[in-house]
Amino acid sequence: MTITVYFTAHLKAAAGSARQTLPLEPGGTLADCFSLVCDRASDALRTLIVDERGELRPSIILCVNDEQTSLTDPTPLAEDSEVTFLAAISGG
Repeated sequence: MTITVYFTAHLKAAAGSARQTLPLEPGGTLADCFSLVCDRASDALRTLIVDERGELRPSIILCVNDEQTSLTDPTPLAEDSEVTFLAAISGG
């Protein structure tokens, strides 16, 4: 099945585009999608989305079809699901 992944803010620049289309096995979850993104990511993007342990950085919010969720959600993604990596904005 096909999943579309979107990147916002500075993640978009590190990914080289705002959108990627990825193949995911039927029954794949958000965690599976995350692993696939990490496997294919440039070093620049990987550094922004995962920490030194390979875990999602707390500053990154994940959404599936515009609804915030977490990597622990066991719900399988559907064909044409849209996953967004949203960089939280902070400042002083």
